[in-house]
Amino acid sequence: MLFAVDTALRPTGFVRRGHVWLQERGAGVSGWLGFAVAGSLDLTPLVGVCFRQYDQVCAALGVGIPTTPVVSKPLGHLMPEKPVWKWTFTPGGDHAAGASSLVAAVLEHGKPYIDRYAKWDALARELVAKPESLLDFERARKLAIIHVLGGNPGAAREALKEECERVADSTDVHARSHRAFVHRFEIAFPG
Repeated sequence: MLFAVDTALRPTGFVRRGHVWLQERGAGVSGWLGFAVAGSLDLTPLVGVCFRQYDQVCAALGVGIPTTPVVSKPLGHLMPEKPVWKWTFTPGGDHAAGASSLVAAVLEHGKPYIDRYAKWDALARELVAKPESLLDFERARKLAIIHVLGGNPGAAREALKEECERVADSTDVHARSHRAFVHRFEIAFPG
């Protein structure tokens, strides 16, 4: 099944890199395609955008996994009426036809999402303007990195401080992880 998907994706410029497919966009930008796998024959596609500069800051701070998208969405969320959330491949069936259908949906609905967010400045402006679009557990970290890349370490520290205040009385995994991130951030970006 994944072989059929890989074959169908080749003409689109998506190349398999481990468990994901990347489409080079130039200037350190990649379209990203990943799949949630349920059972052995159900694929739920997710599309997103990766930025090398973001990955480099994450690596310096000891967080994240290279080529993890800064933003991503399930393909079904990008589809209009009657979205398809998963593609089910039949054992022994025509996997090429299912893969073609999936890739056609990626090109029709996922590519515009990737195109929209493949420009760092536009993405950064949107995420700073609408921080609530980021998940709670990743918001401060992503905003801090975005601000540092934009040359505004003061705004980065403010985003981290707000999250520290929000989790001040918590000892859960997120709170401990955030405090450790802030410590590494202060070492990497003193000021």
